Amino acid sequence: MDTRMSQLSRYELEMLATKLNEQKRKAEQHGNISEVEVIVRKIAIAESYLVDASRFERGKHYQIADEDRLFELHFVNGVMGWGHFEGTANEVALPLSVIGKEVTV
Repeated sequence: MDTRMSQLSRYELEMLATKLNEQKRKAEQHGNISEVEVIVRKIAIAESYLVDASRFERGKHYQIADEDRLFELHFVNGVMGWGHFEGTANEVALPLSVIGKEVTV
């Protein structure tokens, strides 16, 4: 049985991210787009365990990688930030590692 990411040390998480990045590179070389997307999400989750969740504040707006719209954070639960994108009402969860800098609105 695999160990949960939440039980890994910082070093083990960094090693896992390195291993996953290598798997992603190989999947890209083989043109396996769906596998690349799955691995990218795994990397984001692993890296989220390395992020200090206390730097995020409820009600603040943040930039998201590869996204034009700002993300308003409602709350943090574990390694996920819950909130919504500007112009939408749907609440979504994003790994903390993809939530960028705070933006003043």
